[in-house]
Amino acid sequence: MTAAGPERKSRRRRRRLVGATVAVGALAAVTVVGVFALDVYGPRFGVYLVPPSVQKYAEIAVERLDRGYHTDSAEWPPVRAALLEAAAHASTYAELYPALGEAVAVAGGPHSRFIPSGEERSAEATASVPAPTVSSEGGITTVVLPEMLSTDADDQDAYAITVADGIDRAAAGTCGWIVDLRGNVGGNMYPMLSGVTALLPDGPALSFRDRHGSDAVVTVRPNGVALGENVFVDVGDRAKATGVPVAVLQDDRTASSGESVLASFRGVDGVRTFGTPSAGYTSANASTTLYDGATLVLTESAYVDRTGRNHDERSIDPDQPATASASEDEARAWLREQGCGG
Repeated sequence: MTAAGPERKSRRRRRRLVGATVAVGALAAVTVVGVFALDVYGPRFGVYLVPPSVQKYAEIAVERLDRGYHTDSAEWPPVRAALLEAAAHASTYAELYPALGEAVAVAGGPHSRFIPSGEERSAEATASVPAPTVSSEGGITTVVLPEMLSTDADDQDAYAITVADGIDRAAAGTCGWIVDLRGNVGGNMYPMLSGVTALLPDGPALSFRDRHGSDAVVTVRPNGVALGENVFVDVGDRAKATGVPVAVLQDDRTASSGESVLASFRGVDGVRTFGTPSAGYTSANASTTLYDGATLVLTESAYVDRTGRNHDERSIDPDQPATASASEDEARAWLREQGCGG
């Protein structure tokens, strides 16, 4: 009996050592798998363990470019192959910029662009933020929605809240609305649409349809617009100001996100549009920053309005054609015909 005690202790120590060795081995295996996964999938999220080779840099770019709206065209395969071939002979990332520029244009179309490292991404970086306005006269309230190019969340919130508060204050005395999208060249659509959520019925307003026919639905809610479950710019619950006529003004500089607002009013009862055909950038872009800071701005989907019409990177025609200078007068005349404005 006395000899068995030390023997049992020795066996327990051996089991603990074996268990510890197995645990260390398992941890090492998990670490290796984690490092491998990070190396393979990390670049998709801008995470790199080491600087990619020029060839890997091109492969990462091609993986993203393959999502482009126009990659089912006959032009894409040879351009794709040319980019990868250029990478096989290049020694720096910058040597691939001409091929990347061509690839973005072919894969994404005219709304896409390639921005080399070191260049300003766009006017967004330094642009002042044009202020939206809400003003009333004779029972008609005009909501002017300029572009929203700022990437600053505070700027976006301020834009949307300014519009939403202005509509709230004006609603009781308003018998007709004018939503002015003339000159709105785009930027971020969420502050614009969340600002006018009181003028739009709740529910689906717009979809982004990719080249495979899959839709991502933009939905109006009382507190703003959502993509999926996410309300990106929340203005708080707003009472609806629907049920009175809305005139929407557009011109040939109403573009991109400005056109998304225009498309969101299509098919709504009591809405009529005035002006000239829009710019024809009726598509949604996604941006990817490569390792060296170069950026792919790639069109991946087109706007489909609530009526089911796919605008497919084409201009949106007004219901009532009018010159840019005459469109507001014609809109006011129409609102008077609806019994508003005396």
